[in-house]
Amino acid sequence: MMNRSAFCLILILLLLLSGCSFLPTNIVNEIDMAQGVGYDLAEKKNIKGTIVFPIFKKDKTSTTEVRTAIGKSSKEIRSILNNETRYTLVSGQVRVALYGKKMAKKGINDFVDTLHRDPAIGSLVQMAIVDGDSNELFKMKKYKNENVSIHIQELLEQNMKMGLLPQTNLQSFLFQFFQIGQDPYLPLIKKEKDNIRITGMAIFKDDQYVTSISMEDLFIFKALVDINRTGLRQFILEKHDNVVLDTLGSKVKYKVKIVQGRPEFTINLKMKTRLHEFAPSEKQRQSFDKKKYQKQVEQELEKSAINIINQFKKHQVDPLGLGAKYKEHYRGFNEKQWNMYYPNVKVVVNADIEILQTGTVD
Repeated sequence: MMNRSAFCLILILLLLLSGCSFLPTNIVNEIDMAQGVGYDLAEKKNIKGTIVFPIFKKDKTSTTEVRTAIGKSSKEIRSILNNETRYTLVSGQVRVALYGKKMAKKGINDFVDTLHRDPAIGSLVQMAIVDGDSNELFKMKKYKNENVSIHIQELLEQNMKMGLLPQTNLQSFLFQFFQIGQDPYLPLIKKEKDNIRITGMAIFKDDQYVTSISMEDLFIFKALVDINRTGLRQFILEKHDNVVLDTLGSKVKYKVKIVQGRPEFTINLKMKTRLHEFAPSEKQRQSFDKKKYQKQVEQELEKSAINIINQFKKHQVDPLGLGAKYKEHYRGFNEKQWNMYYPNVKVVVNADIEILQTGTVD
């Protein structure tokens, strides 16, 4: 005979299994899963909202549907779009959120806040600013079957892992936005003919787009804000010698010194690289003078770093978080006072570059 314990265990399992049938379920081909969202300025102070979702067809290749609506807020836009779709729109699969540059200049906080407050949306959603309209990117015919949302997500993540983009996502944007003494930054992308291309980094003041960094300056910017494990950079040095270096790893340390009540910053950048290409201006064969070129590259990086820091000062933006670092070291930190100091704050950059594995040209 079955003992009481075994009977109770079987009864509990039966109840659990039967209870599962009462849980809400969504069948994948009976919902519309938004995978990309975009917002652009429209006429009469309205917002043009765009969503991208896959259409799954039985025994057929899935396609991508792009829908657009005009409204005053993201909630109104979603309500309009929901009234046009065959199935209920759900947001749990959102991979990327794009914002047109014109709208980003006005501020994107309301739309970022909507993403943040939606419990179905994860904090690792990729975000980017579009030099143009996000709607135009999403509607590119080239990506009709490929799924443009996933393409943009993978484009950004691949360049963060193996290229020049520093790590960014919804979580990092919110952290930088709410942290006193730092401003956010996001990738800048653009439609160029039939391609979607990364063109730089958009820099914000609070939630408003203010200025941008070119692709040429992304190498040093990433080294200043992120752990740089890979990325190629070409240097045209003295006498037009051409040196291409592949980053193997970098570390950056910020030192804050208070002088007569004002902060001064020293940024120490240490980087290990591998010689990828060497083309001397003089065409005859010559050996690679490691010490000579290390020094020249250090000077070039220090110059590039100071140039973008001066650009940040000019636009009163602080993506490096100098204010936050000052706040950590000085109990008497005052935000208004710091904003007055910032345009003229002293910043020194020291680069220490090591070139490894130079092979036969060493």
